[in-house]
Amino acid sequence: MIDFNDAGAQSNYELIPANTLAKARFVINGGNDPVDNCITHSKNGDTSYLDCEFIILEGKYAKRKIFDKIGLSGNDSWVIMGRARIRAILESAKGINPKDMSEIAQKARTIESFADLNNLDVVIKIGIEHDKNGVYPDKNRVLAIITPEHISYSEFMTGQDIPWSL
Repeated sequence: MIDFNDAGAQSNYELIPANTLAKARFVINGGNDPVDNCITHSKNGDTSYLDCEFIILEGKYAKRKIFDKIGLSGNDSWVIMGRARIRAILESAKGINPKDMSEIAQKARTIESFADLNNLDVVIKIGIEHDKNGVYPDKNRVLAIITPEHISYSEFMTGQDIPWSL
């Protein structure tokens, strides 16, 4: 017999309020690509993406996770949004102002592989996604990656000065 009477009660996760800013760790979940295990291909093979999560690091919502998919191939608009999201992740993690086009900043926006993105700490703006069909409950989503030009960035990230090791 296994007794669960002393187990804690299930957590009641309420949604994180819309427009909340938080420091989070970007984590890529394992994919199914035979060459790059960061990439996930859809079942029908028409799209590929990074299956990822943002783990909140500090504050009231610490350890909460927000799941996301970043488009790599497929619908053009999804891929364009995915590339912009990856650029913002690099800028937030490395303290690069999006308007900085210096050689150092441009080099910092390059990666050898998607694995280079894994475990980067970034600042995120959290929103709430509503199921259009009303079947699933509302869930949190990442509205934006906050970069250094945002007034609140420095509240979450310190020591992000360029240059860093390139």
